[in-house]
Amino acid sequence: MTTPGSSGASGGPGATRASLVDRLRHLEDEIQRAQAELAATGGEALPGLHLVVEAAGRRALLAVTRVQEIVRLVAMEPVPGAPPEVRGTFVCRGLPVVAVDLAAIATGRRLEPALDAQVIVLAGAPSVGLLVDRIAGLVDGPRLFEGDREAATPEGWHGSRLVAGLCLHEGGVLPLLDPTPVVSSVREFVS
Repeated sequence: MTTPGSSGASGGPGATRASLVDRLRHLEDEIQRAQAELAATGGEALPGLHLVVEAAGRRALLAVTRVQEIVRLVAMEPVPGAPPEVRGTFVCRGLPVVAVDLAAIATGRRLEPALDAQVIVLAGAPSVGLLVDRIAGLVDGPRLFEGDREAATPEGWHGSRLVAGLCLHEGGVLPLLDPTPVVSSVREFVS
């Protein structure tokens, strides 16, 4: 009989934990793919709450389901050999977090963040945080954009690997961010 915290004959709790982490990653990836497919269809409201984030003067939406926590900018340890968008690592609630600068991804250049910048710690493993200038608001069920996506994509977001779709917000169009490519690149970098 298998008891809580054990995995029976399969090699102990570590094997179970690794299996559950892999399963959770698969489910997170599947949710992101489904949201991206829904965003690509346009027309309807996208279910759920979304943060309006701002980085280097560019605004975008990020699903709250991707967010574990939002913390203030803290001192970070540099990561030798990391890509330029990786700001460094810090410890949040006892776990290391790799901080990735959204402004550097959006602009292609590294900018110094303001002292009141924030880090959005994403749910999942490894722990990845998106460094943003600020959280500008919260939107419930943003309406998906219908029309020529390429023409409507806001300045600075054209060709971004993070844009999963477009949503209407306060008379304008905001990109819907999918942080999966950032998380995947961090996974490759830290493994």
